[in-house]
Amino acid sequence: MQAIKRFMKIEDVYKDAVKKIVPKLAERDDFETEYQYKLPCPSCGDETASGLFYRMINQDDWYAVGKTMKCSICRDKEAFNVYQSKSLEELRALIGERLTNEYFLLPEDLMAAGFKNFEKTNDVTSKAKETTITYTKMFLAGELYNLLIMGNPGTGKSHLCAAIARTIKEVKEKGFSVGFLTTGQLLSMFKTTYRKGPSKSEEDIFRDIKRLGLLVLDDVGSEAIGENDDWRKGMLFQIVESRSGKPTIYTSNLTDTDLPFAVGDRVFSRLYNNTKFIDLFIENYDYRKKLQIH
Repeated sequence: MQAIKRFMKIEDVYKDAVKKIVPKLAERDDFETEYQYKLPCPSCGDETASGLFYRMINQDDWYAVGKTMKCSICRDKEAFNVYQSKSLEELRALIGERLTNEYFLLPEDLMAAGFKNFEKTNDVTSKAKETTITYTKMFLAGELYNLLIMGNPGTGKSHLCAAIARTIKEVKEKGFSVGFLTTGQLLSMFKTTYRKGPSKSEEDIFRDIKRLGLLVLDDVGSEAIGENDDWRKGMLFQIVESRSGKPTIYTSNLTDTDLPFAVGDRVFSRLYNNTKFIDLFIENYDYRKKLQIH
């Protein structure tokens, strides 16, 4: 059977649209429609907008169907703004993904580190866990500050930092970036920029560091062994300075007496700026012993 094509007049199209938009006219036909032009644009005011109107038969007043359509220039601007906003969101997501891939260098043994599997064995570790959980909650609520966790090796500093980083990374929206690496790893990244034909410059790395929503710098001071002392301290100062105003978590095995010698007085002074301190120095204690296979 040959298909029968039905063609509607433009007036019928307008009338059908009015019935769908104006509930009281859904079952009525005693009205007429008109598409009016040269109306004031609701956005810019220029008389270049248009809109659909109706009036009841034998009446003088015309009524707008919905809101007056904005002029084409304003509609184009809105469309561009939406496109631009969407593009920026996509760009932020891509940058966040790249930063995470390059700077979230979580060690294999900390891949599953969380608050639930951190074992509190004494008052010191119990308080440290509570403080880091509070830090995470405050961070997610928008109250940002730094953490400096100092303690002897094996007290669970890195585990707690990994728990913070993993939690925030999973909860925060797409595009938010978290970094986790040792100061030794970060300094090694800077060293690669001195090679011939590096993939990144110092400026690139500093720009990336500034972009990170949260940065965990593990084992601050341990990189002091066998390094060019002036260069190392200078770079550490620039790294800490680049994180000014951005939440950063530092851990160190050194005491507040030894750390200034390892990182320099300028760096040490800035580590305390807007920072909460957690003391995990415990005599004759090693958290890692709990991970042994018996």
